[in-house]
Amino acid sequence: VQTSEGWVAILQDSMSSTYEDEGPIPWFRTEQCIFYIVFFVVFPFFFVNIFVALVIVTFNELGEAELTDNIDKNQKSCITYVVQIKPQEIYVPETQAGVRYHIWRLVTSP
Repeated sequence: VQTSEGWVAILQDSMSSTYEDEGPIPWFRTEQCIFYIVFFVVFPFFFVNIFVALVIVTFNELGEAELTDNIDKNQKSCITYVVQIKPQEIYVPETQAGVRYHIWRLVTSP
């Protein structure tokens, strides 16, 4: 079940399960679907997000550690300049009726 193969069939079987010595009845225990939805949808979502966050934090810490090692004054000023520079002019499409304008607006929206 952990490989996510055939979990829908297992979900349907567990929802159809009844009492001992009785046959299956479809949709008998619909509350069983809550377990499967949480187990196969919600948990993986949070674990993947935690894993990605851990990777990002680790790379940020390593990147900051590399920046502090063996950088002279000129290199540090160049990095500061590149990070703080602003564009001299902003591109705005000429017409507001085309696809190009809507894509520009989507990309530049905050």
